[in-house]
Amino acid sequence: MNIINRRTFISSSLVLSAVSLLKAQGLHSNDDSVIATAKEAYIFGLPLVLTDLTRLVGTFGTRTSNQFNHSKAFPDHTFKAVVRPNNDTFYSSAFLDLGAEPIVLDIPDTQDRYAVFPLEDAWTNIFASFGKRTTGTKAQRYVITGPKWQGKLPKGIEEVKAPTDLVWIIGRIQVNSPEDGKNFVSKLQDGLKLTPLSQLGKKEPLASTAVSVTYSVESTEAAQVLKTKRNVVEALKKLSIEEYFTYLNELLVKNPAFEADKPALEKFAKIGIKAGEKFSLSTFDTATQTALQKLPTEIIAALDKARTILTNDNDRKPDVTIGHYGTNYQKRAAVAYFGLGALGPEDAVYLGYQQDEQGQALHGDNKYVIHFEPHKTPPARAFWSITLYDKAGYLAENAIRRYAIGDRSNLQYNADGSLDIYIQHEAPSKDKENNWLPAPKEAFNLSVRIYWASDEYLKTGNWKKPPIKKVIANG
Repeated sequence: MNIINRRTFISSSLVLSAVSLLKAQGLHSNDDSVIATAKEAYIFGLPLVLTDLTRLVGTFGTRTSNQFNHSKAFPDHTFKAVVRPNNDTFYSSAFLDLGAEPIVLDIPDTQDRYAVFPLEDAWTNIFASFGKRTTGTKAQRYVITGPKWQGKLPKGIEEVKAPTDLVWIIGRIQVNSPEDGKNFVSKLQDGLKLTPLSQLGKKEPLASTAVSVTYSVESTEAAQVLKTKRNVVEALKKLSIEEYFTYLNELLVKNPAFEADKPALEKFAKIGIKAGEKFSLSTFDTATQTALQKLPTEIIAALDKARTILTNDNDRKPDVTIGHYGTNYQKRAAVAYFGLGALGPEDAVYLGYQQDEQGQALHGDNKYVIHFEPHKTPPARAFWSITLYDKAGYLAENAIRRYAIGDRSNLQYNADGSLDIYIQHEAPSKDKENNWLPAPKEAFNLSVRIYWASDEYLKTGNWKKPPIKKVIANG
């Protein structure tokens, strides 16, 4: 299973809806009561917990730390492991454990192909990013060191200091077609290497010197969900409040929070949320215990509700704080819950279509068109795409096995330079087939992805996606 794709669609409106709901339900409060503090602590720790649960999915699947896991094929309509997978890139993912020693990262020459290799700390902040946008496409080598590591490094290798011992590398490489993926991109993936510093230069280096850490969560019901269903959100929902906070306290030992988080940590410590400690409900009275036990359900319900109120209102200026959260713990938690591992807006902007121009839900009984005026296609410096999903968030089965369309497709532009994309169940006329995105005979929705958006768009939000219009028969 490709765990990276668990939530690849995350629009600004979805995040804002989630943050608003968390605040509205009292999950962002200045109240010093135990319940209010516990709510804040749960939200504070959610990205760290979700990141490590995701790491455990690979661990239970026998993948070790400090090794790449590559996806080498596009998903199709039979792929049900995760919702909203993309048909744009191949992923190369690795969880690093920097507790023992630094890890050397080698990136091959991608031959001018767009690729991005972001490094996320355990709190989901992007602290470094390599690839065409930032460091170019020539071969590169870096040594990634943990926050407490001190020592001598070989000359000529750039050091990247990680804020936490746990680091997630979530690389994406542009794929133009299944054949391109098989014949070109997969070979680039094979050139990605992770080597423990002590093994550098050896003919047959050891694969991993990761520190073996066992957390109490590995003996819980949540762990069984990870082993069998490989579903991180379902596993999260199985964690009791005691298990959740004890797990968080354990994770804090190797992955400390930051200086700016000190006031929050001091507040949380008063109710037993502190690195290395076991959290116990027994220190509270019965009424408080009952309220605390209900917290996980309440908070997750608030997050899930945000998805149900999602509309087309996602044409705001791109949120450049994604991946760089500071002390905005509500936003950090919302992005982690809906789009763990999401690229920052500098590399990818996600927009969506849930309704047509008249506010009606999209459905395969109708025919639709998206019309781009000349020079008004998505402002991508790399590439853009539109992917169609069924009502459950999976790729929709269709006769021509086309699940996405974009500027890498053989699109036919109009004489004036404008572009029409046709979304419908039945095939259009021959002259429109190149621009056809097949729809199921049921409800569906669309995701627009803009890779490496223009600087002007990121700064001003000056581009607005055109409406999706229902085609009127004989009209």
